[in-house]
Amino acid sequence: MSDRVPLSELERVVNLIKVILSPYCQIHQDGDMILARSNDILDLYVVKIHSPTQPAVEILAVKVVNLKPSRVVIVSQIEGWKMLLEESLRDKGFDVKVELLSPIDVGNMTVGYLPFSEHVGIAVSDLREAEKKFEEVLGVKPAGRHRVESEGLTASFIWLGSTRIELLEPFSSDSAVKSFLEKRGEGIHHIAVQVDDFDKRVNELREKGYRIIGPKIGATGRKVAFVHPKDFMGILLELVEKGYREESFH
Repeated sequence: MSDRVPLSELERVVNLIKVILSPYCQIHQDGDMILARSNDILDLYVVKIHSPTQPAVEILAVKVVNLKPSRVVIVSQIEGWKMLLEESLRDKGFDVKVELLSPIDVGNMTVGYLPFSEHVGIAVSDLREAEKKFEEVLGVKPAGRHRVESEGLTASFIWLGSTRIELLEPFSSDSAVKSFLEKRGEGIHHIAVQVDDFDKRVNELREKGYRIIGPKIGATGRKVAFVHPKDFMGILLELVEKGYREESFH
């Protein structure tokens, strides 16, 4: 398995912001601060995961005054950072717009830049009944069905915004989905993530010791591979070759 050191919460959020901004800005990181410069305009992003203290706010305010950004974006779940920083900057006679951005919103902004959810597979015993429940509860109808002979199942595609749901009903006695239903009953069977450089990613995971099922051709005609649940927190993770989502939206 990988010997990579897990990222801290601060590092994860900082890295996400850098990924989002790097196509448009020159990026410089200074601890929990990210300086994003574009066309001589400097925006300052500051990630804060702990509650503010007066000394910490004063230190940040001094940095802001010295850098003189066009705006300051505090990335935090703690609203107090924005209010206290604004007060400190006013006391110092420095006028700059301060915004508060939730780390959850940062995650939403990464669509198109990072691997993202391709679909969620749900094992069902009765496809028609499952489709009916989605329509009754959420008001959505299936976009179509696809019979996957190699897996012994029929998939029904349902779009929830930008997320695709695959309802999976087995028709073969040796289908993996049939075995899943017998052991666990109906429910989430797997989650699928679209990745760039599919073959490279699969090979890298194998080299790190992850057990990989596949590759094979999935229901959408793209290459897929699965990371064994025992290597991924009990979750069957499907890696999907990039392309289907772009083609379907086009």
